[in-house]
Amino acid sequence: MFIGIVTNLVLDGVRGLLDSLLGIIVPFLLLIVLYALRMLGAGDVKLFSAIGAVLGVRAALWIMAYSFLAGGVIALIILIINRNGKERLMHLFNYLKTVFLTFSIQPYTNFEDKDGKAVFRMTYAITCGVMVFFVEVMLKMK
Repeated sequence: MFIGIVTNLVLDGVRGLLDSLLGIIVPFLLLIVLYALRMLGAGDVKLFSAIGAVLGVRAALWIMAYSFLAGGVIALIILIINRNGKERLMHLFNYLKTVFLTFSIQPYTNFEDKDGKAVFRMTYAITCGVMVFFVEVMLKMK
């Protein structure tokens, strides 16, 4: 993050510094709720903030959007392969029911659960999101 801040400061002055700082703060603020619910890991939040520090707030927001779309596709593929869509939907339904009936927010999942059927690494989706962003940028340059 430090290198992103310094680079943007040197290249674009105060405007670059502000863009870099917003690129760190905005993803953090948007994703802290998902982290609190244990739907996203702390490393994923830090990775989005680091991307924002280097590329700026606008790029970070686009990459977040692409990453969550890629994550949805990956999750769908995992559901199809594991053939446990009904089980996962029931888990989501029971989670939401518990949250609304008890008015308490509980972690959605346990990251230490190593069965491999409920969790996948968001880093794969973030990588896809970054790649889609750069392909889009390169297509716009033509």
